[in-house]
Amino acid sequence: MSTLLDALRQTSQVDCDTLDSDGVIDIFKVLAPDFDTKRVCIKIPSTWEGLQACRSLEMKGIATLATTMFCMEQAALAAEAQCTYIAPYVNELKVHFDEGYVDQNKAFDFCREAQAYYISHSFRTQVLAASLTSVDEVMQLAGIQHVTISPSLLRGLASTDLSSWNGHLGEYFAQGPANKSWESRDYIALVKDESAWRLAFTRSGFGSSEGKIIQAINYFADFQEKLEELVKQHAG
Repeated sequence: MSTLLDALRQTSQVDCDTLDSDGVIDIFKVLAPDFDTKRVCIKIPSTWEGLQACRSLEMKGIATLATTMFCMEQAALAAEAQCTYIAPYVNELKVHFDEGYVDQNKAFDFCREAQAYYISHSFRTQVLAASLTSVDEVMQLAGIQHVTISPSLLRGLASTDLSSWNGHLGEYFAQGPANKSWESRDYIALVKDESAWRLAFTRSGFGSSEGKIIQAINYFADFQEKLEELVKQHAG
């Protein structure tokens, strides 16, 4: 847990050479000696530094998931870094903590565009959508490679009659992305230029993508600190 917290707190200073990936793997070995550590996948925020850490881990054979993902600039860099997965947030993280808040700009088409980009360029990275709030959102993502679903949504899916769903399963992804930004933007060149990438990310969505990742990192860091404090209290 502390390794992830350090990565979150130091998103502008991640040292790929000192990230304690071996320590994370050792924790699994202690807790479950029979566990296949090849199944371990480390989640890292999709900042420039975070994705360079992903590159380092993947070179060691450790799978990574680039999380807090909101735009194609991040998706392109994650693919170049050889991430195993990316986790586009369909809803910004705020929806899970601010009762009544609704994300008016859900990232369905970003999920679709990122997956199409990876397939068309034969990248190994796969899309694993996250931050879903309803059964309807899960159904709309039929055709995506992977999805993260909460227990409550799993129960909702189990009790949903497919014939009553207002839509054609798989149709949304079958249509292909509404936008193929890679046809007009050279992402391959962009991800090799740190300064150019940082500027492009800052400008993505008129600043909304960068704002969302800052918000998400703050939520995660706040809850991590609360969890650590709770553990300290009970550990005496």
